[in-house]
Amino acid sequence: MLTAAITRWRDLIGDDHVSVEPAVATTFATTQCIAGTVRPGDASQVAACLAIATAEQVRLHPISRGRNWGYGSRVPPGDDTVLLDLGRLDRIVDFDERLAYVTVEAGVTFRQLSTFLRTCRARVWASVTGGPADGSVLANALERGDGSGPLGDRFGHLCGLEVALPTGELIHTGFARFPGSPVAPLSRWGVGPSIDGLFSQRGPGVVTRATIWLAPYPRHFQLASFQIADDPKLVPLVEALRGLALAGITTATIPIWNDLKAMSLAGQYPWAETSEIPLPSGVREAVRRRAGFGRWGGTLSLYAGSSGHGAALRDLVEEALRDTAELAIRVGPEDPLAASEDDCGPALGIPHDRSAAATYWRKRMPIPATLDPDRDRCGFLWLSHAVPFAGTHAREIADLYEAELTRSGFEPAIALLGITPRALSAVAQIAYDRDVVGEDERALACHTRVEALALARGYPPFRIGIQSAAPAGEPTSDRLIETLRRAVDPSGVLG
Repeated sequence: MLTAAITRWRDLIGDDHVSVEPAVATTFATTQCIAGTVRPGDASQVAACLAIATAEQVRLHPISRGRNWGYGSRVPPGDDTVLLDLGRLDRIVDFDERLAYVTVEAGVTFRQLSTFLRTCRARVWASVTGGPADGSVLANALERGDGSGPLGDRFGHLCGLEVALPTGELIHTGFARFPGSPVAPLSRWGVGPSIDGLFSQRGPGVVTRATIWLAPYPRHFQLASFQIADDPKLVPLVEALRGLALAGITTATIPIWNDLKAMSLAGQYPWAETSEIPLPSGVREAVRRRAGFGRWGGTLSLYAGSSGHGAALRDLVEEALRDTAELAIRVGPEDPLAASEDDCGPALGIPHDRSAAATYWRKRMPIPATLDPDRDRCGFLWLSHAVPFAGTHAREIADLYEAELTRSGFEPAIALLGITPRALSAVAQIAYDRDVVGEDERALACHTRVEALALARGYPPFRIGIQSAAPAGEPTSDRLIETLRRAVDPSGVLG
């Protein structure tokens, strides 16, 4: 069956775009072997590749750029699977500055889109992720990844999906079901049931393009940096930040990092100071003080319509955090298009690789100019759990991560991300060196244990990688989801 599929794919898209190389790597131990890779060039070829896979009973695993570091990179969840590489689908299909949207194919990267918008001198910008700048815009949104700015709920600002089905058909969601409708890129829901969510997080179809909504540049921008010196203040800090978000004083994602997360963004493990792992508390405190980090810290992005509006927002933030955190507020560039990319940063739509470089935290080699943690055998796993945007819950998940990762010999680098005003995305990174014997096993055991402990406390994962089994929920709901999946993909070509 595989041989026949390979022959048919080569006839369809050409020998140069079909390979049977088995090598594939990720940032943790895996045993999966791939059966090959196919690289279609457009949506119709994607659909035809899926139809061939269904006819020949060959499993496919779609990837866009393969930079899903910490969740599985390019590795499929099972053996004898062919990678469906969408990297050639890299076109920006439509752009409207006035209505603030852009339609992109699955292979378009954050860096590519940011460069396009700035080259156009557009006064709108796209939310960017803390992941690699050359990661896929659509894939991150479909995995329900987080982003910067007021549109940080990236899947929540996506519409008009074009989806290739295992039958070989192409469908469109929302108002894009109606050919030529000018509303298609402007409204998520359409008429009747909304099916967009069915195709997120390993859904039974392959999204080939979609529309991303953009944010206008503010007339006045400020970035407020806050920090606290000790753990007990985390509860009132989170309470104050939720109040600011619910009131609309900040409309952007609110990142809250602990000191170890900040250290991993700024550099690597301080091997020159200690060879002991995990990082001793005394060294941790010395590095934190030297770098000027708090025990916890973060930023608030304030987007205003005028300097007067900005001053009012600033006053409200200062009032809310006066008794809780140290605060420093700087005014951003007056004209982001005239400013350097560094002056703009993610809060104004400029992606970078500094966060992704945290995958090299435990490596003794310098961080390379071109990141490839799979190639460089960086060990990295994400823990990702949803918790209420409330101080006591933030404290509970942080304490769990801190205790369990430390117990297992890893630095608990933790972020609490206020993507919406009511829920936090709590993430912790397990970073290590895969060249150290036994670390892969220890890391995976820690990951499995913490996932189970968090779920037992009512904090399910909001995103899982191939290292995790899908958590069981309400049986009737799980059964309905599986029924829908099998209705669209009866042969299980997409898992």
